[in-house]
Amino acid sequence: MEPYWDLIKRIITESDLVLEILDARLVELSRNEQVEGLIKEVGRPVIFVINKSDLVDRNSLREQVEVLKKVGEVVFISAKNKGDVKVLLSAIKKVFNKFGKRKRVERGRFDPKPEYREALGEIVVGVLGYPNVGKSSIIKILAPGKKIKISKKSGTTHGVHWINGKSGIKLIDSPGVIPLSKDDDIRYGLIGAKDNEALKNPELVVHAIVKLFKKNGKDEIYGVKIGEDVEKMIEEIGLKKGFLIKGGRVDENRVFSMIVRDWQQGGLRL
Repeated sequence: MEPYWDLIKRIITESDLVLEILDARLVELSRNEQVEGLIKEVGRPVIFVINKSDLVDRNSLREQVEVLKKVGEVVFISAKNKGDVKVLLSAIKKVFNKFGKRKRVERGRFDPKPEYREALGEIVVGVLGYPNVGKSSIIKILAPGKKIKISKKSGTTHGVHWINGKSGIKLIDSPGVIPLSKDDDIRYGLIGAKDNEALKNPELVVHAIVKLFKKNGKDEIYGVKIGEDVEKMIEEIGLKKGFLIKGGRVDENRVFSMIVRDWQQGGLRL
């Protein structure tokens, strides 16, 4: 089995540029410093694709976007907005013409079919990001209806996928290869890398979600006012939804599951 980080580095090396897919609701949490370090080490330009942008007020991300712009290009994407694919394609071509093409010349291989990689295309784009930040939706809009080709090269963790995209773009993807700390349940839950049933402590994720809502100036969830006492809020939500168990007590676990599920599926918006 090829180690995680060796596989990620190979994807970056074989690419002209890299898309790091981020969750608009959790830009900082969905960034990966090790991935960005490898991109810098290999010397590839990066485009930060802020996905699920329909779930947030973009003005609230202004400071975070300014930080990202110091490292690479920034593009907002919503799978619901078909016009966003044109913006992303334009950014890919712009970054390639400005940086990626020059890198090919520096390596002495401007041939669109260079010898140093498997993926052949006019522009080869690596797609990286944590599970469930929306990589699949990005790939679908860049390569609608395309079949995924899986590398036959031995030793890959999940198999490297080569996908023929629009405008001569070749995409490289390897699903779920970016590892998280085994104990980081909150991040797993917030970015959707684990669903509510797989989380050890869904209540901690719920507290983090409530904290995000308060930070973004939201004062209620499901029509229930957000106060300092989260447990009281959970009880009120449970009563409102009728999530009761024997003795008329609120089934807190059911409330936790609903909140985490609705957050991960986009039902709760900041």
